[in-house]
Amino acid sequence: MAICKILFFLLALCIWCGKCDVFYKQVGDEVSMKCGVDSNSNIEWKFNGVLILTIDGRRGTRRKGTSHIASKASASGDILKVPRLETKDSGNYFCRQSGKQHIVHVVSVFVKPGPVLPQSSNAELHCDITGDPNKEVQWLRPNGQKYNEKNRVIHLKSVTSNEAGQWTCLVKDDLKLSVTLTVVGLQTTAVNASKGDDIELPCSLPQSVFQRVVGGTWKAGHLPKVSFPTLTNTPSKILHWNGKDLSKVNFTTGQLSTNFDVTLKNVQSTDEGTFVCTVEFEGGVRLSVETTLRVVDKPEISQYCIYSGYGKYS
Repeated sequence: MAICKILFFLLALCIWCGKCDVFYKQVGDEVSMKCGVDSNSNIEWKFNGVLILTIDGRRGTRRKGTSHIASKASASGDILKVPRLETKDSGNYFCRQSGKQHIVHVVSVFVKPGPVLPQSSNAELHCDITGDPNKEVQWLRPNGQKYNEKNRVIHLKSVTSNEAGQWTCLVKDDLKLSVTLTVVGLQTTAVNASKGDDIELPCSLPQSVFQRVVGGTWKAGHLPKVSFPTLTNTPSKILHWNGKDLSKVNFTTGQLSTNFDVTLKNVQSTDEGTFVCTVEFEGGVRLSVETTLRVVDKPEISQYCIYSGYGKYS
């Protein structure tokens, strides 16, 4: 917070003095700043008052300072270049010989808790402008329409597929930063089986999400006596099925991630019906999906075709 106040004060001061350039740059970009003196002059660059480098214009010798910028900055003539910008590179760059100041704000966009979210969860979209607490931004929705608030942090409640897609933070006309929001739900398909088969009941997420899975299970209202395993997440964050005496249901005992299939053993006509897979995430969000099992008789083989060995059947 103190750094932000200092940068804001410097920004106001250098604009008032007329010796200031202001840059808004994306994380990873490069910024080039001009001192405004003859290239043969002695030049000293500082970042927030700490030396970056000095150049002896007559001899061409250079000396690096103690600023963290010194390890990656380069100078050509009176131009200082800082590549691979990070948020900590936001601040005041000062060339002593000309008195010219350059205020650099490094901008980043991100989603909390992450860009891949389960349906019905909450999300925060951040457009972080280091050192400029009063800068307004304009968010654009995935469909290109303007978001109604010009806040750098927007709150999305109970997200659906309507919020999925590329959100854009418009800082300036020439600086647009985007982040893609992915909203996922559980996936399954209907299942057909023959009597006596072991059949897999499918339930999965299309990809990992940032919320931790803390619980879940399978249920079948028409099979009240059938026990299903429950999802358990250990203190060491290992997700697995937990269950005993499951004579009708088989499941993996290994660590789980996005696949929550179980196997129904020796299916019969009475097993036919609807099965519900439910997964619960940290924060209380629950997703459920239904799959239907259809059981048919095994086909009977009524006749045999015997190949005679001479190109004919008998």
